Amino acid sequence: MKDIKCFQKTGNILKFEELRAKLKINDKNDVSPLEIKVIDENSEQYGISKETLMENAGRAVYEEIVNLNVDFSKTYLFCGTGNNGGDGFVIARHLANNFATFVVLIGNERKIKTSETQRNFNTVKNMEFFGNLDYANILDDERAVELLKTIEKELENKQNDHILIIDAMLGTGITGILKNPYSTIVDYLNVLKSKYSKKLKMVSVDIQTGNLNADLEVILHKRKFENKNKNFVVKDIGIPKYIENMVGKGDFYLLNERKQNSHKGQNGNVLVIGGSKEYHGAPVFSALAASKFADIVTVASVSNVMNTVSNYPELMPYELTGDYIVQNHVDELLELSKNYDCVVLGSGISVNSDTKEFVNSYLNETNGKVVIDADAIKLIDYSNFKFKNNFIFTPHKKEFEYIENYIESSGFKSTVVLKGSLDIIFNSNNIKMNITGNQGMTVGGTGDILCGIIGAIYACNDAFPSACCGTYINGYCGDLLEKEYGYYYNSTDIIKILPKALKELLY
Repeated sequence: MKDIKCFQKTGNILKFEELRAKLKINDKNDVSPLEIKVIDENSEQYGISKETLMENAGRAVYEEIVNLNVDFSKTYLFCGTGNNGGDGFVIARHLANNFATFVVLIGNERKIKTSETQRNFNTVKNMEFFGNLDYANILDDERAVELLKTIEKELENKQNDHILIIDAMLGTGITGILKNPYSTIVDYLNVLKSKYSKKLKMVSVDIQTGNLNADLEVILHKRKFENKNKNFVVKDIGIPKYIENMVGKGDFYLLNERKQNSHKGQNGNVLVIGGSKEYHGAPVFSALAASKFADIVTVASVSNVMNTVSNYPELMPYELTGDYIVQNHVDELLELSKNYDCVVLGSGISVNSDTKEFVNSYLNETNGKVVIDADAIKLIDYSNFKFKNNFIFTPHKKEFEYIENYIESSGFKSTVVLKGSLDIIFNSNNIKMNITGNQGMTVGGTGDILCGIIGAIYACNDAFPSACCGTYINGYCGDLLEKEYGYYYNSTDIIKILPKALKELLY
């Protein structure tokens, strides 16, 4: 993969910033838990480990607790088995230097979910052994209530001025209705808060658990849509801004998982419309790439292309009359398209007036998902064209000139992959850049492969993540080949290594 440093002063970065300004896309103030998962994964890929982020998060919360300027007689940390709990273990390590600290793990010690959480838990256990803090493990309601009653007795003790509860139970891992013992703990703590509001302070890490009546939410990196507490502070944990603009392995979390009990056709049906009397290989490259991901791939083209398609039994042929795809084929292909989840249009379709009529009529009338590439981009009458949200364009720099003047209009709803040494993927709400790939990918056919990969992913997913992940995969294949062969490979080699890339990125 190319070093990101090499792009800092190139025209590609300038183009990215120019497009971002034109589209008026600003940094997001609020993100979803899934988006945070993507950011965390991509941060590690680009040099900032999850362990570093956890350390930064725990330290940030600790500093906010110190800023409360309260001399707590005791602090209790309720920690789950995920990364929110890991943040809690880091907080505990810092708190133990200044306060009597009690760490509570909710869940089985053997089922801690990540290696970074496990390492910080091990540190807490070592501190318990040497007497630096106390520790308890809660597996059920009975043990939870027992501990909560102990806290209640301490609150009743007039000698204890203030007690602090740290909620590091679930964070962004909250899904659905709270289960026991979490719900029992939250309900009991809320009762204690109502009785001892002056003595009991509660701080939630990132996102408060359920309806916990926390005094403060210490939000990490950015606000989440789930943050409801009016009293909050957002803390920087060291994630550079550019990370959110990068496509990385984390983006694959945004794709739907392939279901174990699925049957043929449920993982995407793709129709490739392309090819002509002169160009036989381009639609086949698109179709072969799509076939590595989708269940069923059909090539709709003229007879000359069918001769090439017949060499690949994994592809289904649909023969059209004549030497070119023209206006007479519109109704036939619109009807055929209804049987497919996504259409890939344009590879090798050729540039002539009759094909131009077809492309414009087809795109005007279809409501389905379409990836538009190559000659199809050149043939569109943009003065009368609707940039629908179900369209993905995959132009190179020269082809992008047809589109660029329209991206600032209110009617621009499509997704675009601007191909280059640095790929720029954008729509009216999002923009990202991809740095996978290398100089070896200048060979013919790589663009056809790209639109096939994107089309196969788009068949079962939303447009923007499909465009991002498809672009990443295509370049990743090139990077795998570069490691073995340098820049001396071709598009057939990319097709062959595609299953390896998909396995490494998707499973």
